[in-house]
Amino acid sequence: MKTRGGAFATSLFPGLALMAAALLIGLTVVWFKIGGPVEADALRAIALREGRTPDWLISLFQWVTWTGDAAQRSIVMIGFGAWLLWQQRVRAALVMVIFPSVAGATSSILKQLYARDRPDIVPHLDTFGNLSFPSGHATNAMAILLLAALLVPARNRSMWLCLALAGAAAVGLSRNLLGVHWPSDVVAGWLWGAGFALTGYATARRLGDIKR
Repeated sequence: MKTRGGAFATSLFPGLALMAAALLIGLTVVWFKIGGPVEADALRAIALREGRTPDWLISLFQWVTWTGDAAQRSIVMIGFGAWLLWQQRVRAALVMVIFPSVAGATSSILKQLYARDRPDIVPHLDTFGNLSFPSGHATNAMAILLLAALLVPARNRSMWLCLALAGAAAVGLSRNLLGVHWPSDVVAGWLWGAGFALTGYATARRLGDIKR
């Protein structure tokens, strides 16, 4: 018989609920245009500025955002998947590669669906090449790092969860500090990525491939 905790861990509902919340944010801020002035004021308040912010701090967050670029995050995802294979956890390795990849792909689809322009109220301190909502950096960092932390053996999981959440938070926040994303883009990205991480973890548990 499954315990309540075990049943919750194998449930897809928590992950799907986070994805639904991300979609709801998009409807609210993009389609219904609720909260625009508040977001603009928030971005003006936190964004870094050349000439007003120390150069080392700008460089630091440019480096943080670089760690969330496609090449670097793919190395982390594939590398951890390879480690799981080495541990003979084939099903967990497949989950590790598939779920973050789908998170990133669907995030790109959502960008086209919501078609939100990038913020232009502060100078951009990083380059970008597509639409704004949700943040691909926030989505992928959360999906990859959180799922990896959930798939490690339970004895080390708490530490890795803290590190994963801190890393994903830093990557997402860097997008706001560099002026290339609205705050809601990042929040929705975190929710979308976390949703896929939780559904991936639930799937791995259903497949019987979680180390205790």
